[in-house]
Amino acid sequence: MPMQSTPTRSGARASLSLSAFTAPIRRDINLTSCRALEDFVSLGRYNTNIGRVVEDLRIILPLNEGYPAHVVRNVLRLTPNIECLVLEVPTDSPVTLLNGLNFPSLRVFFTNLPHRALVAFLTTHSSLTSLALRACGRGAICPLAGLELSHLVDLQCPSRCFVGITRGPLATATVNLTRLTSIANFAIQSLSASRIHTLTVDCFSSDYDILSRVVAAVPNLRKLKINEKHHPQRRHNHARRPWNDLRGWHQALMQLRSLEELMLRTLIPVCGPSRSESRVINGWARGVGQHAVTHPSLFYIALIQKDMTPGSTGQLLSHWFKDHMGIWKRVSAASIGPTHSFTL
Repeated sequence: MPMQSTPTRSGARASLSLSAFTAPIRRDINLTSCRALEDFVSLGRYNTNIGRVVEDLRIILPLNEGYPAHVVRNVLRLTPNIECLVLEVPTDSPVTLLNGLNFPSLRVFFTNLPHRALVAFLTTHSSLTSLALRACGRGAICPLAGLELSHLVDLQCPSRCFVGITRGPLATATVNLTRLTSIANFAIQSLSASRIHTLTVDCFSSDYDILSRVVAAVPNLRKLKINEKHHPQRRHNHARRPWNDLRGWHQALMQLRSLEELMLRTLIPVCGPSRSESRVINGWARGVGQHAVTHPSLFYIALIQKDMTPGSTGQLLSHWFKDHMGIWKRVSAASIGPTHSFTL
């Protein structure tokens, strides 16, 4: 005999149905908890328009807590028309999390899933134009090596995986260092056939020739950000950095004739009592000595360095612009924390 619905159950379903059909329809959805995932699925099953209109979906869950992977899949099934997907979940997520899912309109994808969980998904979504990946995983070889993504114009991924993925006419690239043995040089060299105009690259303090390698690979850059990373195997934070050589750094920058914006994050102070920040910035942009030559296109420099203010443990961010008279002026300076995004 079929079970009859009780008044309580009927009332709950009626209430849920009413909520589903009166809920606001949004193209931009941000889900940051298991409860939010479950609520979206509950409403989306009663009113499919809630999921079908979503174009920008962000699922960002706490990385140190368990979560119902099947509910994430249900959310993704309810949103077939997304164009942008941000998916940050615990790293022990099942490798099959994205299996069988297809989003014909997907163009932008950001995730922290290990690369072995992405092979089939990325192969299916070869029309992506922007891809951002975190750490690869434990394998010696990236599972994405040889992946054909011919429409990519913006790629962010670990340096050791970069060479194997770069296949499209890239315009923007971010090369991250995720291992002590990572070397950004090979990734930078692989960009030589691309029409890159914006490059963000991580480096260690020992990468003395980082700028010369950028010049050799992508001489037509317009925006460059260099982000020095801490090397835990180095006990002493020695002061040698290529940008401390004002003349040499200027000469290298002069080879990037189209460069307009330079951003540098370093772990040590660049200036001090014997060398002001103004002298450093002008040395980079205009050179030093009687035969100094001003860079033809550079007009903005951002610098993050160790804050030497007594009692400070943070960093100092300063912004410099060249005015219409060709004079470099610092327009702002502020103490920041280690997690500052420092974006281009």
